[in-house]
Amino acid sequence: MSTSRRAADRAEDRSQGSLAALLALIRERGTEAVGDHRVVRVPANRPPWTPTGVRLKPEDRISLFCFGRAWLEANPSIWVGANFGLWIRTNAQGPIFRACRGSRTLTVEEPGELELANIFPGAWNDPTGALASSAQIYERVAGGFEVLVILWRLDPEVGLRRLTAGGGAAAREFADELAALPNPTRTPPGWKYLWEVGDAEAFKVTEDNTIHCEIADDAAILQRAVSAPFTPATRLRWSWKVERLPSRRAEDSVANHDYVSLAVEFDNGQDLTYLWSAALDPEFSYRCPISSWRNRETHLVIRTGSGELGRWIDEEREVWRDYQRAIGTPPARIVAVWLIAVAIFQHGVARAEYRNIELSRGSEVMRVS
Repeated sequence: MSTSRRAADRAEDRSQGSLAALLALIRERGTEAVGDHRVVRVPANRPPWTPTGVRLKPEDRISLFCFGRAWLEANPSIWVGANFGLWIRTNAQGPIFRACRGSRTLTVEEPGELELANIFPGAWNDPTGALASSAQIYERVAGGFEVLVILWRLDPEVGLRRLTAGGGAAAREFADELAALPNPTRTPPGWKYLWEVGDAEAFKVTEDNTIHCEIADDAAILQRAVSAPFTPATRLRWSWKVERLPSRRAEDSVANHDYVSLAVEFDNGQDLTYLWSAALDPEFSYRCPISSWRNRETHLVIRTGSGELGRWIDEEREVWRDYQRAIGTPPARIVAVWLIAVAIFQHGVARAEYRNIELSRGSEVMRVS
């Protein structure tokens, strides 16, 4: 089972909280393994960073177990869980990251104080954790997160094994984190996650160089840098097999904006995403409905509905023509190819596979994956 699927399966448990049971296990089984531990509460309406009082030094090993959710006060049905909304940094200079499984274990590299933040419904300005959004938007948010921070005396795998040794339902959180440590999801070589969205552990490459994506109640953007002239002869080709769409409704509103796509980024900061839609008509294009993305991203529907799900399909697009129709005057170069999966608005699941991604211009072919 994928880490994203486990996180989704535990979402309701996490919202109700098993924190007291975890603390009891630490008292019962963790005396030798746990150097220190504490619970930190992060109000969703406090922008952006909450100090924890946990001072860290290089080589410290810590685990975090994250609970709760943040929602719009006027519309509680719009919410995010701790796996997406809660962000972490180990000192004020960053970098920032999140615990996409709802838990995370790491070794500290630089000294500093552990800090935690809610980003929903805002956006980051840079990888150190400065806000791009106005602090006033947080006045509309309710809820918050609780984070169990463990500072280990022993190796985290040894410590987690001791905490799970007696079994029981309360040990499941520790057991899932223990299972993830020796087998982390490896990002496909040459690709990286967009820092603004964070590492979601959603994409992996198989032995036949197929990129597999599975995501549940999360969002991920995987990028591969390229450098290619953008001309009327530019073609984008790929094959994909979409097993499950994360939405059953038209994706052009914020409430339903869950989707899978392949995108091209250009040197003017724009990106054009080729979307498999649940309900929108093929060749329909629209600007991203998320306010922080509206000025940079355009979606173009190329497939619709569930009739072809589960089959490998070959695609070829005239990117120059698509850009002219959907955005306007084309720029000079293509600078990246993206794979996107979003499932945070309706809290569903998406599964897809990609292979044979390439850009061509006449007889020139650039293999992307």
